[in-house]
Amino acid sequence: MNREKKITRHTIGTGEPQPFCFLGVVSAEPDYRLSVMINRHLGTDLRRSNEDVIITTPAGTQHFSRFTPENSAFSLISNRSGGSVLLRKMKNIDYLLVPGGVHDRKEADDLAASLRIIPEITAVFIFESRDIPDRHLSLLIQ
Repeated sequence: MNREKKITRHTIGTGEPQPFCFLGVVSAEPDYRLSVMINRHLGTDLRRSNEDVIITTPAGTQHFSRFTPENSAFSLISNRSGGSVLLRKMKNIDYLLVPGGVHDRKEADDLAASLRIIPEITAVFIFESRDIPDRHLSLLIQ
């Protein structure tokens, strides 16, 4: 009598977030002032979140500020903390504007065009998450 064991296969997800568009914002303004300017311009209510982006390295723990509105439509995350940079490949970018839900390229284009009107914002760039090879990119999504 031949007793064959039935093979069961399980699929394990990678745990990586779905690709998304996000904006890189260049501005010399501090994060709290930039959030006020964006609030006035877009009519949102960005507020400092209790959940900063935290990175622990051998040199120590770095906290990158996060501002989110009540509806969590997007997050404004600082790309700099002291002398550290959250996304090293984007060291010239001061802030990251990350969508909270599913947003397509057209919505990112519209938001970028609107933000470019604010005089204190020097530049706004649109990035695709799949094009940025950085291990900290997954920390941007809440």
